Amino acid sequence: MAALLPFAAMSTPLIAVRDADAGEVVKGFVAKTAQARNEHKMRDLDAEAVGLVKRANQFCDIVNVVTEVDCWILPKHGGNGNRKVKSLAGTRNNVEFSCYTDCEDVGGNTSWDWAVNHGCYIPGFYTDATCTRRALGKCPWFDSDRAFGGCA
Repeated sequence: MAALLPFAAMSTPLIAVRDADAGEVVKGFVAKTAQARNEHKMRDLDAEAVGLVKRANQFCDIVNVVTEVDCWILPKHGGNGNRKVKSLAGTRNNVEFSCYTDCEDVGGNTSWDWAVNHGCYIPGFYTDATCTRRALGKCPWFDSDRAFGGCA
């Protein structure tokens, strides 16, 4: 009799699943999903009410350069493990940036802006006034690039 006890205990959940009303299970799932979506909407509305909004990428021109500016893997010029990805010509480029990090000072500006479509940093000194720290926000990987780039 004792040998059959574990088998009986394992079969009990199967009876519960077999006897469940599939329509009710689906309705419950849909209700929970809708509630979760509403909670996210409410969180976003609450954030907007206090002035927090999701940041959009900024399109900025390359300025303060006669010919072109270099775009780097890490937020500094040269250094161990760093390399130039490409060079971008100055003025009216309308380059897309998503965030910034702080590192090497260039022209009195320590922000380095992440060029989304190029996968590299350009010193904030070379981006126009559209790419402010406030408009961009810090990059999520801020600390790791600073440490790896020797800026920690």
